[in-house]
Amino acid sequence: MAIRTLIHACLLNRFVPRYNRMAGEVKQRLLGGVSGDVLEIGAGTGANFAYLSGGVRWTGCDPNPDGWRYCERGAAAAGIKADWRTAGAEQLPFDAGRFDAVVSTLTLCSVRSPEAALVEVLRVLKPGGTFIFLEHVAAHESSPLLRWQRLWAPVFGALAGCRPHQDTARLIGDAGFSSFDVERLTLPLPVVGPHAAGRAVK
Repeated sequence: MAIRTLIHACLLNRFVPRYNRMAGEVKQRLLGGVSGDVLEIGAGTGANFAYLSGGVRWTGCDPNPDGWRYCERGAAAAGIKADWRTAGAEQLPFDAGRFDAVVSTLTLCSVRSPEAALVEVLRVLKPGGTFIFLEHVAAHESSPLLRWQRLWAPVFGALAGCRPHQDTARLIGDAGFSSFDVERLTLPLPVVGPHAAGRAVK
């Protein structure tokens, strides 16, 4: 188990620069103004430190403990105060109303229950707090790509625990936030190019 999580963290860390080259401008728009106490679910190896201001108090949460060594280095390089909890997004080990913002990038596709994770996001956000997301999503129902996403779903699930055909934007919109703004975009990635980015306010 330990070797597998080490390898997963290493491979994920290698993927981060490539993805950030594609999505960096979107991440900058989403994360540039974030402040206060920030929780990142599915924190992985710390893909977003370059887009956060140095004044945030960052807490990362991920079921893979081997991501922390990368996050610790990334936070130090960005001048960000960082903490870590090894836990899944469906059961966050934090008090209700603790965070000003919760961040999720490429996370809700792989949690066991995105609905349960979104309930937890709402619970730990302060009133008026913001959920910031960038997730790959299902292609439009009329798009031939959706068929390919469904065909490739078992492969993505086996390799990354990921559901490429999940309508994550709809799940966020239905989760009970007081407001929800979403932008649809496409990144140059096979199968998982369709993305949704935006903010939802508690």
